[in-house]
Amino acid sequence: MIGFGFFRPVMQAAARGRARCVAPCGTVRGAAGYLVRRIGMGQRFARAAAWVWPGSSAQLAARPHAGWRADIDGLRALAVVGVVVYHVFPAVLPGGFGGVDAFLVISGFLISGHLVAHFGAGRFSVASFFARRVRRLAPALLVVLAATLLAGWLTLLPTEFAAVGLDAAAGAASVANLLMWHAQGYFDRAAVLKPLLHLWSLGVEEQFYLFWPLVLAVGFAARVRAGVLVGATGAACFLYSLACSVWWPGAGFYAPFSRGWEFMLGAALALRGVAHKPGDATGAAWARGARAGVGGMWARRVAFMQASGVRHGAAVLGLACVLAGFVALRPGVGFPAPFAVLPAGGTALLIWAGAGAWVNRHVLAARPMRAVGLISYPLYLWHWPLVSWFHIVRGAGVIHNSAGFALIGAALVLAWLTTKAVENPLRGGHFRRGKTVALVGGLAAICAAGLVTWHMAGWPGRFAHTPAGTDLSAINLAVRDGIFAPTPHMRITHVNGLTVATLGHAGRPVLFTGDSLLFQWGPRVEALLQQGRLKHTVIFVAGPSCSPFAGEVYEKSFAYCQNMQNVQQRIIQQQNVQAVVVGAFWPRVLLHTPGAQAQKQAAFVQDIRSLSGNGARPVWLVLPTPADARFSPDKLVARSLAHIGVNTPLLEQGIPTRQLRNDTAADTAFVQGVATQAGAKVLDAWPDICGTGPACAVVTPPATPKYADDKHLRPGFVQQHAAFLDDVLAR
Repeated sequence: MIGFGFFRPVMQAAARGRARCVAPCGTVRGAAGYLVRRIGMGQRFARAAAWVWPGSSAQLAARPHAGWRADIDGLRALAVVGVVVYHVFPAVLPGGFGGVDAFLVISGFLISGHLVAHFGAGRFSVASFFARRVRRLAPALLVVLAATLLAGWLTLLPTEFAAVGLDAAAGAASVANLLMWHAQGYFDRAAVLKPLLHLWSLGVEEQFYLFWPLVLAVGFAARVRAGVLVGATGAACFLYSLACSVWWPGAGFYAPFSRGWEFMLGAALALRGVAHKPGDATGAAWARGARAGVGGMWARRVAFMQASGVRHGAAVLGLACVLAGFVALRPGVGFPAPFAVLPAGGTALLIWAGAGAWVNRHVLAARPMRAVGLISYPLYLWHWPLVSWFHIVRGAGVIHNSAGFALIGAALVLAWLTTKAVENPLRGGHFRRGKTVALVGGLAAICAAGLVTWHMAGWPGRFAHTPAGTDLSAINLAVRDGIFAPTPHMRITHVNGLTVATLGHAGRPVLFTGDSLLFQWGPRVEALLQQGRLKHTVIFVAGPSCSPFAGEVYEKSFAYCQNMQNVQQRIIQQQNVQAVVVGAFWPRVLLHTPGAQAQKQAAFVQDIRSLSGNGARPVWLVLPTPADARFSPDKLVARSLAHIGVNTPLLEQGIPTRQLRNDTAADTAFVQGVATQAGAKVLDAWPDICGTGPACAVVTPPATPKYADDKHLRPGFVQQHAAFLDDVLAR
């Protein structure tokens, strides 16, 4: 049996000894029998190990064959471990997401080597190429997508399930990256609440391989060298990636060509004919030295060191680069170009070093690494839905050690089962054409099921038989309801990236300026207009996450917020504004505005005086409103891994007012202090939201949520209850 061949001489000697022994040899006979029994136990253990091993027996024995290198499996393990640890314990490997970039280099190396070999031999077949891709990717993907849809049916609200259905359809069609790219934005679902978010990388890969064979085909037909094609494509993609990192970060993350240079790193290695067998990197030099015979020992050593030393060093450097990327990289900072060069370039160095390099032979080709590498694809597919569902059921937050290790263990078990029971039987063997057709049909069925789920709004009829007194439908409708949504009579324009919305035609204008928590008061203005009680023209100048004051430091995607002060002053002067109402999510404003508290207060006072025209018009500051994760509609339901129901204790008891007051006390005191120094007034929405009792209800009767998320009020609630604005607008 594999791994126990060294016992064979002992077993033969024991057999000969038994043949010669007579009665006095009993002791020897007993020892030999014991040894044989031990060997039998070892063989049974080896058979069990071969059954557990996720790959073939040749891979278990580390016997390379054409197209396979044991260290590449270990390199896959290194990449997937980085991604999994980053998602479960992000503080441990804050740059572990670079494992995806390592995967793309490996993919470019393996797939491009196959493509170039077939093109060069004149036997490339588009149908065969994509049939192999289907048999490689579809089996595990189908299992994960089906399991995700089933879990969504059991545990998600209809709006949530509809979104997952659309994600599943996009994943089955290999366009998940394009969907995520289109859907991204300030009010998009949180990443941890998207169980299929990770499928973006599969979309990037498959879309690139729609393009790359075509480029190679045209190049070979035009007799262009493959190296020129790889170099030109890689350089173009790298420049595009650099531009995306500076100007279009969304495209940089999701667009297929922003990571094309990583595929081309692997393709370049494939063109150089990197060795597939241990020792091939040094074998030629060793053979040249060996020709000199015993007298050429020194020549052999020099040749070996010259050939192997550089590759050993390259492997060490490559491993260091990959690990440094896992530790040093940060999301959204110079990514994917130029900083993805660390994990991608390190992976390229490890591949170039060859299977004979010490790191590759003793670290990457170690059996535990290879075992993880052989299940790396289903492990990647399974780990993120498990992490996401943990956050959905338990609430988004930090995953502690015990839960994190349990999630990783569950992902490993599911990945192993998927490899043994689904992937291996469907990838090879007989009836490959039939298997391919069946897998394509499965992808089409999942895509159709996801689209129908999305079209049917998540099948709200699932909750038709919930216990009396529950109202999951009302909770479902509240999820992210109307955040930064215009009202029917708003006249909207966009100025320098900011939203300028006007309501009414009566009286001198009142300017409302701030972020989404200021814009949320629009439905109350709409209600006053419809009731005929609005005495002023109201002009909103707002933007998501935009401070009404100068000084806040913004990310690139919110750079337009820096235009706020210019647009405010332009509206004030052009419209002859009578009064100004200022509001924002004050915790964010104070956190992202640099300087000590006294400096911030002085700067805000100066901004308010500018808005008031040095006292020529009144300014009101809206005090902080209650914000708590328990207000969010998805917290009003109680979930398990197989059930969803109403969170009755929260609905009945509400949130203690003292806790909410304590959470906002410092920010409230700061805003009141700024208003006092600037001669402004304050508006307090708290009584309209929570009343004056000891607890703040999270719903209005019968069971309609007040909030659309943890801080934004629903339009319907604002329209009916935000009466604190009436003194400003109806008089």
